[in-house]
Amino acid sequence: MHIERRYWLFGATIVLFQLAGYNAMTLSLLAFSLILLFSTECFFNNVQALKWFLSFCIGTLFIGLIKLFFNDASMKSLMMWGQFYLLCFALLGLKDRKQALQVLKIVVYLIFIGDLISNLLLMLGFDLPWSSLPPKRIGEFFPRFTGIKNNTLYSGSISFLALCFTLHERQLPKYLHRLLLAMMVFNLVLASSFRYYIALFSVVILIKFRLYSRQKLLKMGYVGTIILVVLATWLTRTISLSNSLRWQLWNNTLDRITENPLSGIGFMFQELSEHSMVSYHNLAMSGVTESTILLIMLCFGLPMTLLFLAVIAQTLSRMRLFSTYSVTLGLFLSLSLDLFWGGSWDNILSLSLFLLSLYGINHEGYFQQKAEQYLSKEQREPQCSADDSHKFNE
Repeated sequence: MHIERRYWLFGATIVLFQLAGYNAMTLSLLAFSLILLFSTECFFNNVQALKWFLSFCIGTLFIGLIKLFFNDASMKSLMMWGQFYLLCFALLGLKDRKQALQVLKIVVYLIFIGDLISNLLLMLGFDLPWSSLPPKRIGEFFPRFTGIKNNTLYSGSISFLALCFTLHERQLPKYLHRLLLAMMVFNLVLASSFRYYIALFSVVILIKFRLYSRQKLLKMGYVGTIILVVLATWLTRTISLSNSLRWQLWNNTLDRITENPLSGIGFMFQELSEHSMVSYHNLAMSGVTESTILLIMLCFGLPMTLLFLAVIAQTLSRMRLFSTYSVTLGLFLSLSLDLFWGGSWDNILSLSLFLLSLYGINHEGYFQQKAEQYLSKEQREPQCSADDSHKFNE
């Protein structure tokens, strides 16, 4: 596939975000690269298929701006949500979604290679200036490898995204395909990010049993996975430090939500220093929720959260219109599930892939549904005309 230069600029901006994070320069460059890809015609075309999600974006933005008059918001929170809305609106007008996905796939592979090399060097005992091996957590047998960004969650995330794309590669020789999958699973195991084990399992089941065309099983499995994860977290909270912290943070967030359940507190995002000690007190004081769904509820209230859940349900329903598996199906299923017990909206790469998959499924599903309705109407009209003619002759 030929990829235009402006899409490469978008990919380069994403890489820069991975290295430099949020600041005025990276956000400005992101805005510039997205302007080059924006089409007003595509925007209004996509809006037809994404009315609920657009309502969610406008509603939460309105609530957040109103709350700014009464509550202060940190610069990081404003930049994080600013990035979210910029991507939401700009990617709606994307001219070629396939080129953007192809560029992001290459970005994922390149970062994964760097991450795998970093973890292998750590395993061999090398001291790396950009990464270090953390101590083993309580209730776990091995330390979690931190990869290229000195972050176990990021290492797990990039390995999982690479797996999502590789599972969809159909042109590779079988031996090479299996070797790549083994390397990615190995790196995922090194990171020990259990949430991405669940995400990978959901994608494999989706592909193996073609659940995108079996709506009842898909939705039952989706809800069942959420229930099982919550139940497993509760059952293991006394033997696993990670699950103990997650359970406490969920309860803390729910307590904060009850203080203002209808409209939330406005723009807020976690501000946890990389060098902070991992403890419940530090995490809670830094605004960590351990669930993007709960974060949405805390920031914008229950009604907006229900609207977002309706968007997820609508997107799952539109999967049935796909006759074959597409990488966007696996990305949306796994990344949307991850929002319930984690989420990566602060990572521009994961957020971009989530939005592109959400938009792609709804766009194709909506217009295919419209085409089927039109054909059905066309088939009924000749039948009606024939019936009318028969009555006239009588």
